This record gives sequence, structure tokens and C-alpha cells, in this order.
Amino acid sequence: MKNYTVISDPGIDDLVALVLLWKLFSQTSNSLITTFGNATEEITSRNGKEFISFIANSWQFVDGAKLPLSGKVERPWPDYFHGPDGVWGVHPTTDIKSIQSLEKYPTNKDIISLAPMRDTLTLLQNHTGKNFAVMGGAFNIEGNETKYAETNIAFDPDSAADFFKHCKNVDVKVVPLDVTRKVFWDIKTVKSIPESNNVNRWLKRLLLAWFDKYNHEREKNFNLHDPLAIYLLLNPKEAEWKKSGIKIITEGQQRGRTILSNENPICQIALDLNNPSEIAKQIFSIVFS
Repeated sequence: MKNYTVISDPGIDDLVALVLLWKLFSQTSNSLITTFGNATEEITSRNGKEFISFIANSWQFVDGAKLPLSGKVERPWPDYFHGPDGVWGVHPTTDIKSIQSLEKYPTNKDIISLAPMRDTLTLLQNHTGKNFAVMGGAFNIEGNETKYAETNIAFDPDSAADFFKHCKNVDVKVVPLDVTRKVFWDIKTVKSIPESNNVNRWLKRLLLAWFDKYNHEREKNFNLHDPLAIYLLLNPKEAEWKKSGIKIITEGQQRGRTILSNENPICQIALDLNNPSEIAKQIFSIVFS
């Protein structure tokens, strides 16, 4: 059975994705690396530790990167989406004092990247990972951080550019906004979450807080960006994949833009889905079973 290393910046959809992975592989000893992105690493590390303490007690924890490859944070933290603490104040009741950070990166060969890619690049450079699943990018649609760039790429374009330039000897699957925007839960679906256990009650409170506090002129429903990356990792036939290289624009107004490229054409990129609404239902069923 595979053990995964997950790089995440929890984050509301990150936490749903982590619960999904835990439900699918409850017996594995996965590792969670928390990094900057949806909030500072200090905030995302606390949220990650809460997840491990509350749900995934067998998982290992690692404090990841605090800054992009450039050494400075170029984008404002997305408080408008996740709240200033990453979870709109909805924390599980748990004690994180016993969660200790490993001093070294884990050596798992299967990597899931749900955040800016500084730590993902480090694992590639360390020759640790062999299979990478990356949530990031926007190829045939506008970005969600800028007109050109998706958030995970926009927060560290240089790391993403280096990763996709040098990922020649590994397998890479990329799940971009092109497909994640098609898979979502509406408020009616969230209200139907059964309050049959503590995990369900916590996630329901978290999602209802998002629906209550987020400005829905930007997005009407809750898009399952990171959960879809987990789902397609295990159900690849549910997507239509294109084999291509990826180039990241690192200069000018379009900094962070992802472009399909003929150079290094080894990435598998999900550009369409067979049945988005059914996938949303399947993710709901697994997470809240």
C-alpha cells in the first residue's frame, strides 16, 4: 500500500481533500508538509496539526517552506476566501501539543502537491518523489489569483517554472482550474451533510461558515479544487488527459501563467471531465460516509 507525502496549505478545500485522502487510505502512514499559500506557514501548520490530531493520528508532520523561491511573498494572503486563520474561525476541538515536526523531508515516492510548489520542487531536486500529482495552473481559462494565473502557481511562479523544466525523469499529473471549476457543492448540498460524527459536524460548520462569509459575487458555489486532484489520482479514467510540457511565465504582467509547451512533453494534464456533477457526488459520498 502506498504512503503519500502531501504538500498543503490548509485552507478549506485543502482540509476537505485531506479528509478525502484519509478516508480512502485510513490505514496508511502518510506525511503532511504544510507551506505558505492560503495563509502564512505558521497558520497553515496549525491547521495541519489540527487535522492530524483530530483525524489522522498515524500521519507524520513536517513544517514546509515559509517563503517562495524569490524570497518574498508577492501576493496578498487570500483572507477573502479562507478567513485570516485559514478556516473562518472554525477549528476542531483537539490538542496539537503532541504533534512534532520531522527534521527531514519524508522519503515517500508518491507526492501530492496542493499548494505553492517550493517544497514540491525541493522533493524533486532531492530525487525523493517518482510520481507527482499537482493541483495548479489554468490553461484554457482565466486564473483565479490574477487574470492569467491560478493561485498555487501565482504565489511562487519561479518554483513552478523550475519544477516543470526539470521533471524529466518522474511521472507528473496536473489538475488545473480548467477542470476543478466544474466540480462543486452548492449550499443545499452542504446543508445536507449528515451530522453523524465529529468529522462531519466540523466540516459542515466550516463549509457553512464559508458560504456565510465569502463574497459570492466571485464564486457562487464551493469549488472542489484540491479534492478533485485527490479523486482523479485514484480515478484517472474520469478525466480526459493531454500529454504536454508546461511552461510558466515568470516575467511581466502575465507572471504565473501556465502554457502548454512542446518542450519536455511528459506531463499528463486533465483538461476535461466525463461527468463533473457525478464526481462531486462521489466525493461527497466518500468524505461524509
